[in-house]
Amino acid sequence: MLPAMALPPAGLMGLDGTCTAAGLLGAGLLVLAARAVVRAAWPARCVVLRGLMLALALPGLWLALWWPTVARPMGVAGSVMQGMSVAPAAMWPLLRVLDRIPPGLVRTASGLGADAKARLRLVWLPLLGGPVAGVGVFSGGMILLCVLAAGARQ
Repeated sequence: MLPAMALPPAGLMGLDGTCTAAGLLGAGLLVLAARAVVRAAWPARCVVLRGLMLALALPGLWLALWWPTVARPMGVAGSVMQGMSVAPAAMWPLLRVLDRIPPGLVRTASGLGADAKARLRLVWLPLLGGPVAGVGVFSGGMILLCVLAAGARQ
């Protein structure tokens, strides 16, 4: 039977949600930095990082919702850990799109005279707009579920 989801006080809910979002953002930036390093050293090995994120996606989501049961009292560090657990599922679609971009696309656009604003509008937004919006909606929903799970356990 599922536990009753309780709404914690608004201030605590906001703090938990902010800490969970900070953990998700920090882990996401760490994954993107690792991808940049791997891409510079071994371009063909980026598929390994993407496969690792896919392998950790479902266990990470399960751990994010189960974490308040393990870590009592949870506190700020527990909320950050929840966000870090959600990161593999959130980063996999972005890594997939980034790995499919042709290597010389931005260099070609700048060589044809596109400035930074034009490259953003004509290259990056069409390529990353949909996945970033989808990841944003998914991340917002998971942050809300993590906050509700933490509220039910306290």
